[in-house]
Amino acid sequence: MLLFYARKIFKLPALYGDGDTMKAVILAGGFGTRLRPLSSTRPKPMIPVLGKPNLQYILEALEKVPEIDEVILSVHYMRGEIREFIDEKMADYPKEIRFVNDPMPLETGGALKNVEEYVSDDFLVIYGDVFTNFDYRELIKAHEENDGLITVAATKVYDPERFGVLEMDESGKVLHFEEKPKRPKTNLVDAGIYVVNKKVLEEIPKGKEVYFEREVLPRFVERGQVYAYRMPKGTYWVDLGTPEDFFYAHQIALDEMARENGYFYIAESAEVPEDVEIQGPVYIDEGVKVGHGIKIKAYSYIGPNTVIEDKAYIKRSVLLGNDIIKERAELKDTILGEGVVVGRNVIIKENAVVGDYAKIKDDLVIYGAKILPWKKVEEYEAYIKIKLDPTKVRPGQYPDRCPLGLPECIYKKFKAIAGEKPPCDECIENQWLF
Repeated sequence: MLLFYARKIFKLPALYGDGDTMKAVILAGGFGTRLRPLSSTRPKPMIPVLGKPNLQYILEALEKVPEIDEVILSVHYMRGEIREFIDEKMADYPKEIRFVNDPMPLETGGALKNVEEYVSDDFLVIYGDVFTNFDYRELIKAHEENDGLITVAATKVYDPERFGVLEMDESGKVLHFEEKPKRPKTNLVDAGIYVVNKKVLEEIPKGKEVYFEREVLPRFVERGQVYAYRMPKGTYWVDLGTPEDFFYAHQIALDEMARENGYFYIAESAEVPEDVEIQGPVYIDEGVKVGHGIKIKAYSYIGPNTVIEDKAYIKRSVLLGNDIIKERAELKDTILGEGVVVGRNVIIKENAVVGDYAKIKDDLVIYGAKILPWKKVEEYEAYIKIKLDPTKVRPGQYPDRCPLGLPECIYKKFKAIAGEKPPCDECIENQWLF
C-alpha cells in the first residue's frame, strides 16, 4: 500500500482526551464517470462550486469539528491533483492529513477496508462528492447516543430512486434499506456521510471491490445495528454526480450568497462596465474582464480571469474560469470547463457541457452537447441517439426548416440518422460531440 503524509503539520492543543478524538475518512478515489467531461480532467472531489473545490468545503467544515484530529484521504484516480491542491492551497490546514492510495478501484467498501489500520473505534466517513453545509458534529453526537455500529446521515430528496432509500422508526433505528429502488417507499435517503465502528471493517474482504451501500450497509441493517440521523431543516445537500447536480449546487450556493451578501457579487479585480446588464443572483470572480452591451442573467457564475467580449449573452450558466467568450456569443443552461474558447455568434444551450480547453468555431449552434476536453469543434460532428414518436413524425412529412431551428447542415444529419424523418424535441435523447 502506498502511504504518505501531505506534510509535517503542528497540531492544535487537544480539546478532548485521546479517547474522545476520531479520524475522518474522505472517500476521494472515484472516477466520476457520470460527471464527464468535467471529471475527465480533474478528480471528482476537486469539482469546484463557485470556484472552490468541493474537497475544500469538506475540509473547512471538518476544521470546525474538535473531535476530529486527523483527516484520511482515500485516493486513487488523479491522486496527484489532490495532493498538489493540499500542498499548495491547504498548507495552513491545522489538522493532520494522511493520504492512503487504493492500488486499484476498490469502491466505497473496499476503500474503507484499505484504511482499517489507520482508524480506531468509531470514525467519520464522508463521500468526496457530497456538497453540503451539514454540521458533522451532530452526526457524531447522534452516534454516541445510540447503540449501533453505523449511524447514517439521512436527508429528504425529490428523486429518491437515484439513491439508497431507508426507513427508520421513532428511535432512529433503520428498519429497511435499499439502494436505488425502482419504487421507493419513502423519500428519505442515505446522504453518503456516516459514523462507522471499526468492527464493521472486519467483515469486508481486503483488496476486493465492495460497495458499502449495496453489500455492507444492508447486512448490518438486518441485524438492527444501523441508526439514522435526519439532517435538520434548512440543511442543503447535493450529490455532485452529474452535470445537472453540479449546476444545482451552484444554484444553492448563489441563493446562499444572495441571502447573505446581496443579489450579486463582483470581485474587486473584475472589470465590469456600467452598461452591463446584471440580473442576480450572479457571481463574477477575480480578474474577469467584461465588454460592453453584455447581459448576464440569473444563476450565472463567471470564473476567474474569464474574458467576455461585447454584446454576449449569458444566462443560467457556469464558467469555471480562464474562458474566452467572443462577440455576440450566447450561453444558456451551459457549463464551460476551464480555458474554453467560444467563437463569435456561437449559440450554446439546452444543458450543454464543454470540457476544458475546447474551442468552438464562429457561427456554430450547439444544443445539449457534451464536448470532450481539448476538442476543436469546427463543424458539426453529431452522433445522435434518436427515439421517434410515431404520432408526431410520419413518413413523407418534411418541414422546410429544422423544427429545432438548427442550421441546415445539422438538419441533414438528423434527417439521415432518423431514416429520412424530421427531428422534433422528443426525437433527440442525447447528443455528443467527440
